[in-house]
Amino acid sequence: KTPSHTAKPHTMFSMKLLALTGALAGAAAFAPMGLAPSMRRAGATSSALRMQQDGPKTLIRQTFLTPELFKSIDVDESGTIDLEELKNAVKFSSSADVRALIQRGDLNGDGVIDYPEYERLMNMEVYGDAAGGNFYVRQALDLGLLKPTSPLADCVMVGNKGFDPLGLAKNLVELDTFREAEIKHGRLAMLAAVGWPAAERLNPYFTKAMGAPDLLVAGGKVPSLLNGGLENINPIFFAGVIAFTAFVETEVLNKVKLRENRQPGDLGFDPLGLYKGKSFEEKRSLELKELQNGRLAMIAISGMTHHY
Repeated sequence: KTPSHTAKPHTMFSMKLLALTGALAGAAAFAPMGLAPSMRRAGATSSALRMQQDGPKTLIRQTFLTPELFKSIDVDESGTIDLEELKNAVKFSSSADVRALIQRGDLNGDGVIDYPEYERLMNMEVYGDAAGGNFYVRQALDLGLLKPTSPLADCVMVGNKGFDPLGLAKNLVELDTFREAEIKHGRLAMLAAVGWPAAERLNPYFTKAMGAPDLLVAGGKVPSLLNGGLENINPIFFAGVIAFTAFVETEVLNKVKLRENRQPGDLGFDPLGLYKGKSFEEKRSLELKELQNGRLAMIAISGMTHHY
């Protein structure tokens, strides 16, 4: 055998290994937050939350945290668990133990445990206390891809995978700003990923039905900076897009951002009622799905642009 014949299988193996590594990394980016490859199993036994003090550790040793338990403790349906509600739920324990549990779960220091903080406790119950029970954040910290001082190191933001290798987020305010931008770009990417191919496929039918000129460039492609053909678009269209965008950014979004306890990306837009009236668990799930689909769409539209 020649040296080239000997190296070929090794090269193919290396390429396969590289592809597998990339696939696993991509899968991790879109996996649900807090779930490691060995995901929470139904009926699995758990030692529940592990408190630093002996008293609280005994308090919750027999408690397997679930979304249903949160609902039962939150008797006033405020979306938070306060000290009195927790005392009533665990009457056999001392006030000091209950107060210690509140302090452990209250990540933002407002004196109560909201559902995202409770979800963090559920993850800690299964995966341990490090990085707030977030497996992917823990891996990022171990690999040196995330600084221990980063706000992502222990936070309740949905979809947190600990991905900030450049250390751009210095505090929670900056983190919210970056999340707002991520959601916005994800929504635009989802629209683009559908609108771009739809325009190319449906344009002939619409132009024929309306008697309008066909604006697709050679090869039936949508006009763009890469494809050309933008000179055929009426400038009034671009002016209208810029004016509408400026209005939304300066007026609507600024007013929405003044709402108290507003989540990044929440514009109050839910005409079909898909979000309103849902449980806290379902809302977190919907937020995660939008975020993941937005991330996937940003990758997809980048690939489509490169392909064209």
